[in-house]
Amino acid sequence: MKKYIVLLISIVFFSCEQQELPIAPHNSGEIKIQQIDMSSDYRYQVFYDLGTSSSISQNLKVSWDLQFESSVDGFHILLNSSTFSALSYIDDLSFSDTITTSNLIWNWDNPNGNLDSSAFGDYREKSGFFVVDRGYNVNASLRGFKKMKIDTVTNEFYQITYANLDNSDFNSLKIYKDPVVAFTSFSFVQNDIVNIQPPIDDWDLIFTQYTHLFNDPNTPAYLVTGVLNNLDIMVARDTSYDFSEISYDMISSFSFATESDIIGYDWKNYSHSSGSFTINSNINYIIKDRQQKYFKLRFIDYYNDAGDKGYPKFEMQEL
Repeated sequence: MKKYIVLLISIVFFSCEQQELPIAPHNSGEIKIQQIDMSSDYRYQVFYDLGTSSSISQNLKVSWDLQFESSVDGFHILLNSSTFSALSYIDDLSFSDTITTSNLIWNWDNPNGNLDSSAFGDYREKSGFFVVDRGYNVNASLRGFKKMKIDTVTNEFYQITYANLDNSDFNSLKIYKDPVVAFTSFSFVQNDIVNIQPPIDDWDLIFTQYTHLFNDPNTPAYLVTGVLNNLDIMVARDTSYDFSEISYDMISSFSFATESDIIGYDWKNYSHSSGSFTINSNINYIIKDRQQKYFKLRFIDYYNDAGDKGYPKFEMQEL
């Protein structure tokens, strides 16, 4: 009798196990070739949606200065990394003092998307103020400096005070959180909120210049051109397979992560001798979007038909 019970249990166990192993049939989408217009001077930031294989919006990278986390509990503030913006904290002077930038210690946002690694960090218990180096314009001219302090953060808004370093152009502003976007954008030039980010569920990738951090005291930060991903997007990087080989039933074999700069900038190489870029077309990216769909993507060019750089071309397919 015991033998029959063991046999019955074994049949039930292995029957269930066999039903769980096969992967359900899945129809992949067609392979699409896409090209992004960042312009040869990289003036544009382009938001891209994988699900619709389309550019959702674009903006001049100098159109904004800071981004404020929009969630109810959010308090993080981001610099405009595309202009090489930097931040310095001052706690031994008064905000009303005239500030000089000599001997200031500068910090940059980490492009990995870890908000606790931003230059502002958790400022809520600090009593000092900040100096913002607004970085560079598209023509490489300086955008200037602002000093600012964060007076209040609530579930609905940020209250900030800011001015030029000599106290001219003094302003106090309430920045209301826009819950539709991940970050509410602000411009010192406009002295107001500006519309930059699309709704959080509408985009996956942003093609942009951004500040990359190096573990090098001589060059701690450098402006690069590449791709960053939206919050909660998961990306795996692969160099083992041909692009054509990657299929839906291989997804479990890849290691996914949520860092914003996994795609980054090193899918291309720059030759100083020739002054041109080449593509590392052996790098594949497998991406899980906010709608839980999977895509594969690889870059195939960086130039448009006229030979201008700043037009990354890639092929992609929904798995």
